[in-house]
Amino acid sequence: MRKINAIILCASAMSSSIIVEALRKAAHDQGVDLTVNCSASLRYRTFDFGSVDIILIAPQVKGQMEDIRKFAAEKGHDQLPFLLIPMREYGLAKGDAILKLMLKELEKAPQ
Repeated sequence: MRKINAIILCASAMSSSIIVEALRKAAHDQGVDLTVNCSASLRYRTFDFGSVDIILIAPQVKGQMEDIRKFAAEKGHDQLPFLLIPMREYGLAKGDAILKLMLKELEKAPQ
């Protein structure tokens, strides 16, 4: 599998650090080469969207998702896949389930 670079955008990049660790463990266990980090969603205007393969949106900032998606498109990244992490998987830090959803979203994305 190709190397995957992902970012989780959340409220303050604190709770998402738990999700980052869960995703890293799930990816390691499944043999997926994943680099994932988190950032506060309010910083999206300074983010380099060209450095990632997928944007994960934490449930607490889902109201910002369309603004972020629109901004990424304006910067030439209109094909960049976005995934709203389901509340249950986020709250329970279900790295395996989030990784599965992420991989499914990447399969649908144009290469």
